[in-house]
Amino acid sequence: MKLPKALNEATAGAALKYHIKRALERSHSISDFTKNLELSAKNSKFSNATMRKIEEITQGVKSAKENITKQDKALQHAITPLKEFGTNYPEFTLKPKEALEKLLQEKNGQVAGAAYRDDLGGVDFVWGKDGKDGYGLAHILEKREKQYTRLGLNAEQIKERTDELLKSIPEVIENGTLFKDDLGRVSVELNNIRVGLKNTWDNNNLNNHFVVTSYERDEKALRELETKPPLSNDYKDNSNYSALNLNENNPTKESLTSQEPPLSILEKSQLEKQKKLESERLAKAEKERAQKIKDKEEKKLKAEIRAQKNATLGKSELDREISKSENIPYKE
Repeated sequence: MKLPKALNEATAGAALKYHIKRALERSHSISDFTKNLELSAKNSKFSNATMRKIEEITQGVKSAKENITKQDKALQHAITPLKEFGTNYPEFTLKPKEALEKLLQEKNGQVAGAAYRDDLGGVDFVWGKDGKDGYGLAHILEKREKQYTRLGLNAEQIKERTDELLKSIPEVIENGTLFKDDLGRVSVELNNIRVGLKNTWDNNNLNNHFVVTSYERDEKALRELETKPPLSNDYKDNSNYSALNLNENNPTKESLTSQEPPLSILEKSQLEKQKKLESERLAKAEKERAQKIKDKEEKKLKAEIRAQKNATLGKSELDREISKSENIPYKE
């Protein structure tokens, strides 16, 4: 007796579910599951359609396993620290904002894999050092503090501006849009802020490895994030990025003195524009402060007049106190 097609399909589906369940129960790994399911398929009389479904399932599981393995390796590379950059704080891995705050607090070390993107890999935050051969967050702060000092900002204003700059980097890296121009230059952009990335150093390609090379905001090129890749050759195969601030080791470009190079015409123009904007901002703040003081004094005066009026309410003119002023001068 031949069963209806619908009943055959229902029976085959139930049998397939049973064998999948049995394969899962007897398996301790993904490889075990695919082997057990394939073995069950061989020992059972499934239809061609059911066999195709089993093959699709096993192939899908194998593909998923390969992807998981690749992602696991990539993540392991992303969170592997370099001894050159000092103490690693692994508890802040994949926590870019907290990682940045930790380094600002400790002023040393690194957080390997502070951020991670599927299209980039891991991004390390490194404190580094300041000075002529400086790099990392320390060098970023030093360069920016010098710039703001030239603008005439005080210590409190400088700290506010530098904190704002540094704290914007994690958000841009984490949520920004990835761009690549015709010259192969890579950057991440968010809210008019661009963080440039570089995958070459000393004319050598870095395999799956980028470093932060620039920071631009409001179309003003801010070059305090000049960077350099990690020093270890073993690190080149890892899909990591390091938020460093290293200077290119080119002796022909190094100055023989410790003095800063003169500003270009464009830099002078930008500096004057920044000074003007800062002056206007301070003038506006001072005007607002003066207006607040004036409003406060007027409010106080009105309150005194109101209190005086309230004190005289209900009294006759004879009972009201008359304040005596100076005598009026006159000529005889």
